[in-house]
This record gives sequence, structure tokens and C-alpha cells, in this order.
Amino acid sequence: MLEVVTVQDIRSKDRIRVSCSSAACQGCKGGLFCNTKKRVFDVSNIDGLAIEKGDRVEIHLKTGRTIGGTLLTLIAPLLLFPLGYYTAKSLGAGEGICTLIALGSIALGFVGVWIYFKVNEHSYLPTVKRVIKDAE
Repeated sequence: MLEVVTVQDIRSKDRIRVSCSSAACQGCKGGLFCNTKKRVFDVSNIDGLAIEKGDRVEIHLKTGRTIGGTLLTLIAPLLLFPLGYYTAKSLGAGEGICTLIALGSIALGFVGVWIYFKVNEHSYLPTVKRVIKDAE
């Protein structure tokens, strides 16, 4: 998925902060899963393009990464529910305790997913593909 955004800040040589207009977000196919409520987010400049504050750039977000990240966020914690439940059941816990442990397993799953994304954040960032010149 390609999107045109405006550079707000240069954070480092390979990371910049950008913003998209609400008009751009209206047509974005990833809007359902987007967490950029303020429409400002970081992108990776892995190609080392010469970018300055105020430039308009085209970014690319890999569809597979988006779908994979979404599935990981939702499915991993849910898979821990039955694991926590049946583990507690096998240890002889009552029904209420089993349910609480299973719900705790879901919470633990969300914490695990959060840590995973913090550690691997760079690989899930959109990447800058090109700088858009004013004449275009």
C-alpha cells in the first residue's frame, strides 16, 4: 500500500516523523487497523534518501506485515485462553479460578505481543520509497 505523507521531523538518518492529511486517510485501505489517531507517525528511511522537513514523500506499508501484525495482535492472546484454562483445570482449580487464570493468560498474551512489537518495531514501520517533487 502506497501513501503520500508530509515530513514533520527528522528523528535520525534512517527514521523520520510524518503526517498524513485526513483526506489521505479517508481512502487508505489500512484505516481500519491504523493506530495513528493524530495522523503523525514514524517511518523508516532505509534507502537513506535526502529528506528535509516539509517534504512530501511516498511511503510503502507491506500488506503482509500489516495483516500478519494484526493477526498476531489478536490471535496470540486468544490462543492463550484455552491454554491457561486447561492448565488451571489440570491442576485441580475450580471453574471460577480457571476462568480468571484464562483471562489472565489473555492479558499476558497482550503484554507479550506488546513486547514483541517494541523489540521488532523497526521491521513493522512503513518505508519511504521516494521524495515527491513539487513539479509532480
